[in-house]
Amino acid sequence: MKNTQIVQDIQKELESVVKNIQQLADSLGSIATAVGKLVQPDSPKVPKAKRAPTRKKVVVKDGVVEKIKRIPASQIVYDIIQKSPQGIDTANLMKATKFDQRKIHNITFRLKKLGRITTGERGVYKKL
Repeated sequence: MKNTQIVQDIQKELESVVKNIQQLADSLGSIATAVGKLVQPDSPKVPKAKRAPTRKKVVVKDGVVEKIKRIPASQIVYDIIQKSPQGIDTANLMKATKFDQRKIHNITFRLKKLGRITTGERGVYKKL
């Protein structure tokens, strides 16, 4: 009988120790997250990509501005391709227009589809 009583007492003590350890673990977890928030630096602000400047055409009559028209991006690219006799590649188009690569590719695809330009070599565009 003594042995069973001793075993039961030991089990109760072990259960209370386990509860205390679990409470300590929970407390340490909340402390660790609080410290992590303090230590974690603010996320660096990433500057937004600058958009290409809008191209506008001003119509002046008798010294008075009559209209301001926005020139389409495809017209801008087509004018640049037209002015280069040997053709122009994508990188130079990007420099000249400040458009990103995806926009240049979409515009040149559209112009090729319309039959206004052709490709001499890979990535080099010429007028027809």
